[in-house]
Amino acid sequence: MLYDEFKPIVDLVLNNWTALQLAVEHGMGAPGGEKTAQLMSVYIARYCVENVVDRDELTEVIEDLMDEEFETVCHDDSPKEIAVLLLQFLNLLREGRHDECRARLDAMPKCQIWLSQPIHESVPPQCHGNPDDDSTSSSGEEERDDAPYVNGTSNPPATSSNTSNAAPEPMDEDVDPGWTVVRSRRKH
Repeated sequence: MLYDEFKPIVDLVLNNWTALQLAVEHGMGAPGGEKTAQLMSVYIARYCVENVVDRDELTEVIEDLMDEEFETVCHDDSPKEIAVLLLQFLNLLREGRHDECRARLDAMPKCQIWLSQPIHESVPPQCHGNPDDDSTSSSGEEERDDAPYVNGTSNPPATSSNTSNAAPEPMDEDVDPGWTVVRSRRKH
């Protein structure tokens, strides 16, 4: 089945996506962000396999999921890059070019696999328009047992500039605390 081949690829691509990792790590959106990300992976894989999808449509689905589930808007075109990458892999699988697909997967950067934790297979993919659905969040008992977070925020690392006797710089009033802005590294 195409879904069974494509789902691990979706997991790998989303595991490498910095914007999603930051949204989960910083507790953006509803509690249970890691489980929500896992369900997002299931939804994207099924959506791609069960529909005729183009880049713009998949980009919009990914942007909607990030906005509605994680209250995160990406200003770096990474949702489009994720959509393009996923569709390339899906087309390779549909064309039976498994060796080329495997070679491209092997060439991807290695990262900690955090999305592939088992979730209940009986959970259907959720429509991304219902943030109040209980299946996209959990009680929080297992997510944060070993996480170094307090109240959904991480402790800032100590740096040498923070330990100097200089007066602290005033905070930029336009920056909303708790938000991380993800921008493209490329110069436009």
